[in-house]
Amino acid sequence: MFEKLIYRLRLFRRRNKYTFLNAVLLLIVILYVLFAYINSGPPPDNSAIINEKGTYHHSVWDNVSSWFTKTKPFLEKKIEDQEGTEEEEKEADRELDHEEDSAASSDQKVGIADQENILETDDIANDADDAVDKVVKPTKEDEEKIRAKEAERLKLVEEYSKVLAKQEEKFHRLHPYEKARLDTGYQFFDDIFKIFHLGNPKVVDLKSYMSKDRIYHARYDTTTKDETVFSEKYLSSFLHLNQAQLAAMKKSHLYVVDNLPEHAPDKLYKKNGIVFVAGGHFNWLTLLSIRSLRAVGCHLPIEVFIPKIEEYEPDFCARMLPELDARCVYMKNRLFDPADENQEDKYAKKFEFKGYQYKALAILLSSFENVLLLDSDNIPAHNPESLFESDPFKSYGLVVWPDYWKRATSPYYYDIAGITISKTNLGSIYDEVAGSYSMKASADALDLDDIPLHQRLGSIPDPTSESGQLLISKKTHLKPLLLALYYNLYGPSHYYPLFSQGSDGEGDKETFLAATVTLGKKFYQVSKFLVSLGHFKTEGGEFEGCGMGQHDPVEDLEYIKLKRDYAKIPEKDTQAQTNFKLQNPVFANGPKILFVHANFPKLNPWKLKQDKEIFSKAGERLRLYGPGMTKRIGYDFEWFQWEGMKLLLCIYDVKLEAFKDIDRMELCDEILAQLRFLNKSK
Repeated sequence: MFEKLIYRLRLFRRRNKYTFLNAVLLLIVILYVLFAYINSGPPPDNSAIINEKGTYHHSVWDNVSSWFTKTKPFLEKKIEDQEGTEEEEKEADRELDHEEDSAASSDQKVGIADQENILETDDIANDADDAVDKVVKPTKEDEEKIRAKEAERLKLVEEYSKVLAKQEEKFHRLHPYEKARLDTGYQFFDDIFKIFHLGNPKVVDLKSYMSKDRIYHARYDTTTKDETVFSEKYLSSFLHLNQAQLAAMKKSHLYVVDNLPEHAPDKLYKKNGIVFVAGGHFNWLTLLSIRSLRAVGCHLPIEVFIPKIEEYEPDFCARMLPELDARCVYMKNRLFDPADENQEDKYAKKFEFKGYQYKALAILLSSFENVLLLDSDNIPAHNPESLFESDPFKSYGLVVWPDYWKRATSPYYYDIAGITISKTNLGSIYDEVAGSYSMKASADALDLDDIPLHQRLGSIPDPTSESGQLLISKKTHLKPLLLALYYNLYGPSHYYPLFSQGSDGEGDKETFLAATVTLGKKFYQVSKFLVSLGHFKTEGGEFEGCGMGQHDPVEDLEYIKLKRDYAKIPEKDTQAQTNFKLQNPVFANGPKILFVHANFPKLNPWKLKQDKEIFSKAGERLRLYGPGMTKRIGYDFEWFQWEGMKLLLCIYDVKLEAFKDIDRMELCDEILAQLRFLNKSK
């Protein structure tokens, strides 16, 4: 019988030779895919999904698709820097640079401030006349190039507008109540911008300084005694306002505060969500961050705001984001009804939006009631969903994170905002080493020249806030949000000088907390100080910072409470202390790093190669965030980001402006080379 079975099998194999071979091959493929899916170890050339325990699970698609990833050997190719490209212009448009304004006004004196405002205008006019004389008349060839470039831009705008319209139409079909919500928003926003317009500060730009000196960008450091105390007297020695300017600023500020509403219309905002501001080369960074969010298990809806229609990239907005349960929102379409023929009559049309103003505007225009705002280059290392449902956010309504710097806000701001700063009592004093705030009672009279202004009760507390991430409730903090937007709309001309006094890093980061303090609302600033992330390019050389690690506010608050409980245990009871640490890992290890603000350098793989950011002085590859990053985060964060780059650029082959002129095969070779290095260096 056995011989008969063998005979029939041989006969079947001869008659169905190819069918049999195909079946065997298919079985091998199925077994391999199942093995690869079950196996949790990270092979060197496969993409991954991360869970909260820090282990990797490869998707079936990633394992199969990796078979077909064929790249030619990497060839070193010298790329010449192209100055004045469109990407650089877009980036420059994002970065607000006021150094020229400050330099132009640095020689103004207090006694003749009003006269010099007039002289300054004359000087600017004369400079403009000189500039006109020096302008070279463009040739016909130049004019043709300009016309061709503009025609190409208009064609692009038309194409992107059609794609955007289709996306919006599809979204409205799925969400029939969205039209009514938007109509409510259009009227509400027009009313708000009317208040902003009528509250226009009726004074010239604030750029009159007492001398050529500028306040230095001082790091907040309690470990050493600083020779320069940022006292009221010291901070009053830079920006100057005369009495007429001060009175006008107070009047406009009071008008806005008195007229802004406390609450939004019903059903304008709902639920929790994450907001990004993208556009141009920020689209790539946003995509990388969103991919990380989904990979760590975050299911919150995401809205990505695009400020300019030219920066709306179809492959990014219409293909990739929908797959990641996110959507692009053209900012203009949230401010104005596209079908409204009378858009020019709207009050928002009286303002020019750019740079830092986009953030506050994006929060306001988003559909979410509770918003986690993230910079495009900010990557969550863990799932942030629990932030919305836990303290401190539930109790405070606004969570901010610390920055490195001392606060340099001018005393004039407090006068303008009607805030009284105590001359007898101290406010909360921050210890960045211990990661804690404390209130110190003062029995003796304060020496105000020896006390930092922002350690006194009533002031905005030190240190400054870092705006790479912001968590805000529009239910409790709508009015502070609106006031912060007002500060940003008139920021470059009036409020940024008041908050930063010409020092580096001025922008929107001071506005949210300033508005909250001014209106007497609650806020929570994370106590655990940020971590500098980076590496040493040479052994024993200087540390090169590449990013900032910001901590989990939920664990931060828990750590503060546990610290108090631990202090109650008798010092001699070492066993009780040990048990307490074992039972409370947050106390033993401290709050975990939740966000990695990868701000310098940005995680653009080709640019990292060009600028030699991922190479040592000796030309060897290195880890941007150093060898200790895995221990800090709980998994190999850097390897995981490069896996994301491979997944998006080499498997999904996403088409983005940031990589338009780069050979995709060479780009993928570079990504794979860095991945191999990161695997070896674990």
